[in-house]
Amino acid sequence: MKQNGKASARVTVVMGAVLAALGAASHAQQDQRIEITGSSLRRIDGETAAPVQVFKREDIEEATDQVIWATDWGTEITPQRPQDAHFRGNIVEAMIAYAEGKLGEKTVDLKDVDRIIAIGSDRMMNGVREARHSSLKPYLKEHHVAIGSINSPMQCMMKEVCAQCLQRHVNPHTGEEFFVFSCFNQDQHLDFVDFKNLNDRLKANSIQEKLTNMWLDRTFGREEFKDRFGVVNA
Repeated sequence: MKQNGKASARVTVVMGAVLAALGAASHAQQDQRIEITGSSLRRIDGETAAPVQVFKREDIEEATDQVIWATDWGTEITPQRPQDAHFRGNIVEAMIAYAEGKLGEKTVDLKDVDRIIAIGSDRMMNGVREARHSSLKPYLKEHHVAIGSINSPMQCMMKEVCAQCLQRHVNPHTGEEFFVFSCFNQDQHLDFVDFKNLNDRLKANSIQEKLTNMWLDRTFGREEFKDRFGVVNA
Protein backbone atom coordinates (compact mmCIF):
# COMPACT_ATOMS: atom_id res chain seq x y z
CA MET A 1 0.00 0.00 0.00
CA LYS A 2 1.27 3.46 -0.85
CA GLN A 3 0.16 6.67 0.79
CA ASN A 4 1.44 10.12 -0.13
CA GLY A 5 3.79 8.45 -2.57
CA LYS A 6 5.46 6.44 0.19
CA ALA A 7 5.17 2.75 0.92
CA SER A 8 3.52 2.11 4.26
CA ALA A 9 4.56 -0.93 6.26
CA ARG A 10 4.27 -2.06 9.86
CA VAL A 11 6.74 -4.31 11.62
CA THR A 12 5.91 -5.46 15.14
CA VAL A 13 8.55 -6.68 17.59
CA VAL A 14 6.70 -8.65 20.24
CA MET A 15 8.45 -9.43 23.51
CA GLY A 16 7.68 -11.92 26.22
CA ALA A 17 4.58 -13.91 26.90
CA VAL A 18 1.73 -11.51 26.44
CA LEU A 19 0.74 -9.52 23.39
CA ALA A 20 -2.17 -7.29 22.97
CA ALA A 21 -1.73 -3.56 22.62
CA LEU A 22 -3.80 -3.40 19.48
CA GLY A 23 -5.03 0.07 20.36
CA ALA A 24 -2.04 1.46 18.51
CA ALA A 25 -3.58 0.25 15.28
CA SER A 26 -5.89 3.25 15.37
CA HIS A 27 -3.00 5.58 14.50
CA ALA A 28 -2.92 6.86 10.93
CA GLN A 29 -0.70 4.59 8.89
CA GLN A 30 0.86 7.23 6.66
CA ASP A 31 4.45 6.46 7.52
CA GLN A 32 6.54 3.37 7.95
CA ARG A 33 6.46 2.35 11.56
CA ILE A 34 7.64 -0.27 14.00
CA GLU A 35 5.60 -1.29 17.02
CA ILE A 36 7.19 -2.77 20.12
CA THR A 37 4.83 -4.60 22.44
CA GLY A 38 5.42 -6.85 25.39
CA SER A 39 5.17 -7.82 28.99
CA SER A 40 6.10 -10.80 31.07
CA LEU A 41 4.52 -13.50 33.17
CA ARG A 42 5.72 -14.47 36.62
CA ARG A 43 7.68 -17.69 36.79
CA ILE A 44 8.90 -19.98 39.53
CA ASP A 45 12.56 -19.67 40.51
CA GLY A 46 14.64 -22.20 38.61
CA GLU A 47 11.96 -22.75 35.97
CA THR A 48 13.58 -23.19 32.56
CA ALA A 49 10.98 -24.42 30.08
CA ALA A 50 8.02 -22.29 31.06
CA PRO A 51 5.09 -22.37 28.63
CA VAL A 52 4.48 -19.19 26.65
CA GLN A 53 0.96 -17.84 26.22
CA VAL A 54 0.17 -15.90 23.07
CA PHE A 55 -2.99 -13.82 22.90
CA LYS A 56 -4.65 -12.14 19.90
CA ARG A 57 -2.13 -13.72 17.55
CA GLU A 58 -4.42 -13.68 14.52
CA ASP A 59 -5.31 -10.03 15.09
CA ILE A 60 -1.66 -9.03 15.41
CA GLU A 61 -0.66 -10.89 12.26
CA GLU A 62 -3.58 -9.46 10.32
CA ALA A 63 -2.62 -5.90 11.33
CA THR A 64 1.10 -6.19 10.53
CA ASP A 65 3.34 -6.87 7.57
CA GLN A 66 5.94 -8.67 9.68
CA VAL A 67 6.23 -9.85 13.31
CA ILE A 68 9.45 -10.58 15.20
CA TRP A 69 8.58 -12.73 18.22
CA ALA A 70 11.16 -12.19 20.97
CA THR A 71 11.42 -14.28 24.14
CA ASP A 72 14.21 -14.13 26.69
CA TRP A 73 13.05 -17.30 28.50
CA GLY A 74 10.54 -20.08 28.19
CA THR A 75 9.30 -21.85 25.09
CA GLU A 76 10.14 -20.21 21.78
CA ILE A 77 7.21 -18.89 19.72
CA THR A 78 7.08 -20.61 16.34
CA PRO A 79 6.27 -18.15 13.52
CA GLN A 80 3.27 -19.08 11.38
CA ARG A 81 4.05 -16.84 8.42
CA PRO A 82 7.14 -17.08 6.18
CA GLN A 83 8.08 -13.43 6.70
CA ASP A 84 7.98 -13.64 10.53
CA ALA A 85 10.81 -14.77 12.82
CA HIS A 86 11.65 -15.58 16.42
CA PHE A 87 14.55 -14.10 18.42
CA ARG A 88 15.89 -15.27 21.78
CA GLY A 89 16.71 -12.15 23.77
CA ASN A 90 15.22 -8.81 24.75
CA ILE A 91 13.48 -6.31 22.50
CA VAL A 92 16.45 -4.03 21.95
CA GLU A 93 18.62 -7.00 21.00
CA ALA A 94 15.88 -8.20 18.65
CA MET A 95 15.74 -4.81 16.94
CA ILE A 96 19.51 -4.78 16.45
CA ALA A 97 19.45 -8.32 15.05
CA TYR A 98 16.64 -7.32 12.69
CA ALA A 99 18.52 -4.20 11.54
CA GLU A 100 21.62 -6.28 10.85
CA GLY A 101 19.64 -8.74 8.73
CA LYS A 102 20.12 -11.68 11.07
CA LEU A 103 16.42 -12.55 11.17
CA GLY A 104 15.84 -13.14 7.47
CA GLU A 105 14.47 -10.77 4.88
CA LYS A 106 13.57 -7.31 6.22
CA THR A 107 10.19 -5.83 5.33
CA VAL A 108 11.35 -2.43 6.51
CA ASP A 109 14.77 -0.83 6.85
CA LEU A 110 14.84 0.75 10.32
CA LYS A 111 16.57 3.76 8.74
CA ASP A 112 13.26 4.41 6.93
CA VAL A 113 11.05 4.09 10.01
CA ASP A 114 9.34 7.37 10.90
CA ARG A 115 7.53 6.23 14.02
CA ILE A 116 8.30 3.82 16.86
CA ILE A 117 5.48 2.83 19.22
CA ALA A 118 6.46 1.07 22.45
CA ILE A 119 3.75 -0.69 24.46
CA GLY A 120 4.55 -2.68 27.58
CA SER A 121 6.00 -2.33 31.06
CA ASP A 122 7.51 0.97 32.16
CA ARG A 123 10.98 -0.64 32.34
CA MET A 124 10.71 -2.02 28.81
CA MET A 125 9.58 1.32 27.38
CA ASN A 126 12.31 3.17 29.25
CA GLY A 127 14.85 0.65 27.92
CA VAL A 128 13.74 1.40 24.37
CA ARG A 129 13.88 5.13 25.08
CA GLU A 130 17.47 4.90 26.32
CA ALA A 131 18.61 2.49 23.58
CA ARG A 132 17.40 4.87 20.86
CA HIS A 133 20.14 7.25 21.96
CA SER A 134 22.84 4.58 22.35
CA SER A 135 22.93 1.02 21.01
CA LEU A 136 20.01 1.48 18.58
CA LYS A 137 21.02 4.92 17.35
CA PRO A 138 23.17 3.76 14.39
CA TYR A 139 20.22 1.78 12.99
CA LEU A 140 17.45 4.40 13.27
CA LYS A 141 16.41 7.43 11.26
CA GLU A 142 17.76 10.54 12.93
CA HIS A 143 14.45 12.41 13.14
CA HIS A 144 12.01 9.62 13.95
CA VAL A 145 9.15 9.95 16.44
CA ALA A 146 9.00 7.60 19.45
CA ILE A 147 5.72 7.10 21.31
CA GLY A 148 5.03 5.11 24.46
CA SER A 149 1.61 3.84 25.53
CA ILE A 150 2.05 4.86 29.16
CA ASN A 151 0.64 2.50 31.80
CA SER A 152 -0.05 5.05 34.54
CA PRO A 153 -2.20 4.03 37.51
CA MET A 154 -5.85 4.52 36.50
CA GLN A 155 -8.98 5.05 38.53
CA CYS A 156 -11.97 7.12 37.35
CA MET A 157 -11.32 7.00 33.56
CA MET A 158 -13.42 10.17 33.27
CA LYS A 159 -10.78 12.29 31.55
CA GLU A 160 -8.97 14.72 33.84
CA VAL A 161 -11.10 14.28 36.99
CA CYS A 162 -9.39 12.28 39.77
CA ALA A 163 -5.75 12.82 38.65
CA GLN A 164 -4.78 9.27 39.62
CA CYS A 165 -3.29 8.89 36.13
CA LEU A 166 -1.30 12.13 36.22
CA GLN A 167 2.08 11.63 34.53
CA ARG A 168 5.06 13.95 34.91
CA HIS A 169 6.83 15.09 31.73
CA VAL A 170 10.07 16.99 31.30
CA ASN A 171 10.94 18.67 28.02
CA PRO A 172 14.43 17.27 27.20
CA HIS A 173 15.28 20.42 25.26
CA THR A 174 14.21 23.13 27.73
CA GLY A 175 13.86 21.30 31.05
CA GLU A 176 10.26 22.54 31.36
CA GLU A 177 8.10 20.39 33.65
CA PHE A 178 4.45 19.68 32.86
CA PHE A 179 1.86 16.99 33.53
CA VAL A 180 -0.38 14.84 31.34
CA PHE A 181 -3.55 12.93 32.21
CA SER A 182 -2.76 9.47 30.83
CA CYS A 183 -6.41 8.37 30.69
CA PHE A 184 -7.00 11.29 28.31
CA ASN A 185 -3.83 10.74 26.27
CA GLN A 186 -2.08 7.43 26.90
CA ASP A 187 0.24 7.70 23.87
CA GLN A 188 3.04 10.05 24.94
CA HIS A 189 6.43 11.04 23.54
CA LEU A 190 9.02 8.68 25.06
CA ASP A 191 11.68 11.34 25.52
CA PHE A 192 9.33 13.54 27.56
CA VAL A 193 8.08 10.88 30.00
CA ASP A 194 9.63 10.86 33.48
CA PHE A 195 9.93 7.08 33.88
CA LYS A 196 11.32 7.35 37.42
CA ASN A 197 8.13 9.18 38.39
CA LEU A 198 6.03 6.53 36.60
CA ASN A 199 7.84 3.67 38.33
CA ASP A 200 7.36 5.31 41.75
CA ARG A 201 3.64 5.78 41.05
CA LEU A 202 3.21 2.18 39.95
CA LYS A 203 4.94 0.90 43.10
CA ALA A 204 2.16 2.45 45.16
CA ASN A 205 -0.09 -0.39 43.98
CA SER A 206 2.48 -3.17 44.41
CA ILE A 207 1.13 -4.55 47.70
CA GLN A 208 -2.42 -4.69 46.35
CA GLU A 209 -1.19 -6.41 43.18
CA LYS A 210 0.82 -8.99 45.17
CA LEU A 211 -2.18 -9.80 47.34
CA THR A 212 -4.36 -10.16 44.25
CA ASN A 213 -1.81 -12.50 42.65
CA MET A 214 -1.66 -14.60 45.80
CA TRP A 215 -5.45 -14.88 45.86
CA LEU A 216 -5.58 -15.83 42.16
CA ASP A 217 -2.85 -18.43 42.65
CA ARG A 218 -4.82 -19.91 45.56
CA THR A 219 -8.09 -19.85 43.59
CA PHE A 220 -6.70 -21.34 40.37
CA GLY A 221 -4.97 -24.06 42.36
CA ARG A 222 -8.13 -25.32 44.01
CA GLU A 223 -9.43 -28.59 42.60
CA GLU A 224 -13.07 -27.45 42.68
CA PHE A 225 -12.13 -24.44 40.52
CA LYS A 226 -10.36 -26.67 38.02
CA ASP A 227 -13.31 -29.05 37.86
CA ARG A 228 -15.86 -26.28 37.45
CA PHE A 229 -14.06 -24.29 34.75
CA GLY A 230 -12.17 -27.09 33.05
CA VAL A 231 -8.72 -25.77 33.87
CA VAL A 232 -5.99 -28.03 32.55
CA ASN A 233 -2.47 -27.88 33.97
CA ALA A 234 0.14 -26.95 31.33
